[in-house]
Amino acid sequence: MPSMLASCQKDDAGPEVPYDGNVIIIGAGAAGLYAADILRIKGINVTVLEAASQPGGRVRSLRNQTDVQYQTFSNASQADFPIELGAEVIYGSDSSWGKIISDLGITTKEIDPAATRYILDNVAKKDAEWTILADTDFNAVKAFVAGLPDNTSGASIKNAAGVSTRAQALLNSQAGNFYGSTADQIGTNGIAESLKKITHNNKQLTTFSNPWQDVLISRFNGILPFVKFNTVVKRIDWGTNLITITDAGGKTYTATKVLITVPLSILKNGAITFNPALPSTTTSAVAKFGMDAAVRMVLDFKSNFWGLDSSFIWGGSTSPQYFNSGVNRSKYFRTMSLTIYGDKAQQLSALSDYDKTLTVLAELDAVYNGDGTKYIRRDLDNSDNTTNIVQFVKDWTIDEFTKGGFAYPLVGTTLEDRKGLAAPLSNKIYFAGEATDFSGDAGTVSGALNSSVRVVEEIVKSILQP
Repeated sequence: MPSMLASCQKDDAGPEVPYDGNVIIIGAGAAGLYAADILRIKGINVTVLEAASQPGGRVRSLRNQTDVQYQTFSNASQADFPIELGAEVIYGSDSSWGKIISDLGITTKEIDPAATRYILDNVAKKDAEWTILADTDFNAVKAFVAGLPDNTSGASIKNAAGVSTRAQALLNSQAGNFYGSTADQIGTNGIAESLKKITHNNKQLTTFSNPWQDVLISRFNGILPFVKFNTVVKRIDWGTNLITITDAGGKTYTATKVLITVPLSILKNGAITFNPALPSTTTSAVAKFGMDAAVRMVLDFKSNFWGLDSSFIWGGSTSPQYFNSGVNRSKYFRTMSLTIYGDKAQQLSALSDYDKTLTVLAELDAVYNGDGTKYIRRDLDNSDNTTNIVQFVKDWTIDEFTKGGFAYPLVGTTLEDRKGLAAPLSNKIYFAGEATDFSGDAGTVSGALNSSVRVVEEIVKSILQP
């Protein structure tokens, strides 16, 4: 009560940024929530319109879901740690996302780089083991990935690397799938320029017991009352001083400034109509980036046959990235998560969840002598013994408000194109989100948060220096 009374004193300094207008933010993912939080602190009136029924965007955790499919998996699974349906690794303990997690006092576990496995000829070995063998193809991929920040090639990752056919899957996993697509689609220079901008450390961590979506909800709890969920924006009329936003139900909202944080795929497929149309500078920048199919799978096994101390397993053809997701935080170590982007994800997306799993198990069987099928856990409460595999599949490709993974630079794209993607329009329309980050963390939660800081600076500058 005393603090409330103090805020009413006559000498109250008032808002940091005096502004009679208002800002509407489209999207309650990490970028939208963070931007709203900063703007509110500065005293600016903010409303967030979110198409989904929950906050977080592509930060989504299994524990927070209420759908029958989620609950069925949770009841059958032995996983005793937070399962993420989107990103699950914090890149940089001192990155934007790493700092938020640290500031909240959340326990994290560091991933040991030496625990990573790499697949060649259907054999998975550690770096040290391949090094002892002096494998030329392994060393070629390793050298290319390590030198990527300094690579100035204007070609695709695949062409710039020039590795043998035998090494293509390993290259694609680390320098294709890792950046949201396949190595033949991603522009080398666009990735290299971003990597050169990174200033945080290269530690990789997971949260021990806190789901990422809960972290966002906790950190931005004060913003949730200003979020209107289940509000699908369909049209933005911004040709007059007052901007009008129309949702799928025909309801309208007005604002003096609008911040758009939706996934790039939503802009690319024209899900939102702009009147007047977006200028060619913006549409040209949008066309410089892709956002491909994305499938996330979580499988439970009766035994860990891939290595108790393992972390990532790179180099699969069906699933370029396997992850021993319980490492350092589970007493079971029997759960594996898979992240698949690009063509392989598109192929899997067309299959039933059961057939997706069978396809992946076939690859694991080839690498681990049939152990995938042998040890996959089945739900004994399910009388159908042919389809009762303990699995969970999140197909981001068909998610109505996401439609894919994250943005990546096409061949010929530069960092300047990201800046073009982020450029505000007439001091009225602004853009944020992981695709618009040009500080080195595009494609990550930290990138989304970085873009929020940048865009708030742009909005405040337009208010103070119109």
